[in-house]
Formats: sequence, C-alpha cells, structure tokens
Amino acid sequence: MELNVTTLDGKKAGSVTVSDAIFGLEPRADIIQRCVVWQLAKRQRGTHAVKNRADINRTGKKMYRQKGTGSARHGSARVNLFRGGGRSFGPQPRSHAIALPKKVRALALKHALSAKAKDVSDGFYNDAVALQTAAMSARKDLLKAPDASSAQDILDQLRQAVAKH
Repeated sequence: MELNVTTLDGKKAGSVTVSDAIFGLEPRADIIQRCVVWQLAKRQRGTHAVKNRADINRTGKKMYRQKGTGSARHGSARVNLFRGGGRSFGPQPRSHAIALPKKVRALALKHALSAKAKDVSDGFYNDAVALQTAAMSARKDLLKAPDASSAQDILDQLRQAVAKH
C-alpha cells in the first residue's frame, strides 16, 4: 500500500510503502471498541471509598436495654440506620481493569492503523528540517499549514515525525 508524504508547506515529498498486513485490513469497530473499553477501564483510579460500620469510631455497646423502654430494640449505634452510622454496601477501593488478550490488543492496533490509513486521502505530513529548528516562530508557522483541518491533527503528525527520528 502506498501513502503520499506531504511537507508542512503543502508540497509533495514522495511516498511511502507500508505493509498491507497492518495498514490494509478492513477496520472492525468491535475489536477497536473492545480495546478502547479496556484502556479506559484500566485508566480508572478506583480510589472511591466509604466507611462501613466497622470503620465508624463509635462504641459497639448495646444502646439501651432490650425490654421495658417502649422503644424499638437496637444494638450498636454504628449501624447504617442511625445518623453518623456506617454505609451499607458502599464503594470500596478496587481495580476496574478488565482482561484483554495481547493478540486482541495487537489486532485492535492494526485495525486502528488501517482505519487511519483509509481515512487519510492526501497522505501524512513529514518535515524533518522544520522539526529540528527550535525557534518558536518556526513552530508557529508550521501550525498554519494549508491542509490542516485542526491544530490537533498537526500536533499528532509532528509527534509521529519526531518519533521516527
């Protein structure tokens, strides 16, 4: 599969041959979705917590005697029934991560790259000379590329170009 390479000035810089085994697949949304769900679940912190009745700093002694008061029978004041008592079945710290086999992850990456390659009609940007200049004015000029649909697209392509060098 051939992809066109364009400089950030909009001039053609040639083409690149990429593997059909990675970039030539028909994208499957179900596999990509499984990988995205796996990534988002793995990213969750899971630090939410509440105090249950064992964590409440209060005595466990029976509140008052069982019979003869005319009130309902009660034991500990830590129970969730009372104000200041513990929460029953509240959230506890845990990992939200789910399992996803490595082969499915690799396949999802291939399908995502294939979908991206299918979307890109004009090709991708590569300008190693412009990336080597450290001047901020030169970087600002790069963001004014003629074919750029958004600044995020430019930044993504800049990161890819830097990663290659």
